[in-house]
Order: sequence, then C-alpha cells, then structure tokens
Amino acid sequence: MFSLLLLLLTIPLFFHFASALINVTIDDTDPAIVYQGSWEASSTHLSSLDYGGSHTVSGDSTASATLTFTGVAIYYLCPRWPYAVNTEVTLDGGQSVIVNLTDPIASTTAAGGSESAQFSVVWSATGLTNTTHKLVLTMAPTGEFIVADGFMCVVSPLPSNSGSSFS
Repeated sequence: MFSLLLLLLTIPLFFHFASALINVTIDDTDPAIVYQGSWEASSTHLSSLDYGGSHTVSGDSTASATLTFTGVAIYYLCPRWPYAVNTEVTLDGGQSVIVNLTDPIASTTAAGGSESAQFSVVWSATGLTNTTHKLVLTMAPTGEFIVADGFMCVVSPLPSNSGSSFS
C-alpha cells in the first residue's frame, strides 16, 4: 500500500519536470543558421569574448543570417565593440529592431578592431507561442556590419508525436 501511495505522489512530479522549458544554445557555426550574401568565416574572428570562441561578420548590406526555430523565447548573444557596431533584428517579419553592439564602458576607438566586452544577451523576445519562428539579422540602415555570434532558444517540449526543430 505504501509503495502505491509513493508512486501516486511522484507521478505529478514526473509530469512537472517533463514539461519544463529547455534552453538550446546555437553558435554562429551551427548549420541551423542560414547565411545569405557575403560573410567572413568565423575562423577569422576568434576570441574568448565570443560565445563558442568566434563570431561571424558581414559588411555586405544585402547579406542576412536566418535562424528558424520552434520555441517560446529567443535570446541574441553577442560581444560588444569599442566603436559603433549595430545589427538589425527582425522576428517573424515584424517590426525590425536595431541592436546597439557598442561597448558603453570601453574607450571609443577607430572602427575595425577586436571586441572589448564578453558576449551577453543583447536582444530578446519572450512570451512567444510555441510554434515555428524566423529570426533574421541584417545590416542596420546606418550600420557597417552584421554580427552573428549565438542564440539561446527556449523550447517547450512538444507532444511525443510532433518534433522540435531548428533549420
């Protein structure tokens, strides 16, 4: 009888943990990110300040980096630079947001050097419906670069007959 009671008390705990949200972090080198246009290889931008040790950058005003994901939140991870750097972020074709990637603490230097602050969350969208979303990075109208470093997707487990995907 005690064993049955113990089993019945632990079942709700199992379902509570089974429905917990999961963080999935994606590096700029992950094939889930689709790059269009001209991009410099991440191997030319290595730094311990980057998520995963590198970032990918483009100076092509027509370039884009697209991440398609299923989840309830998305976080854009990126280091910061001691000069003006920004990137435009668009989620699901909605209103674009210009994300300032300039280090507010470092002394300003001429453009074209290494980052000065470790990666952190520079933009996020939360409270999304648990469905497929498309995040696109492009060059801001006043920008010179597009920077892709990392993304953290918050995934809500789906029923076992459906799948979670990144493409």
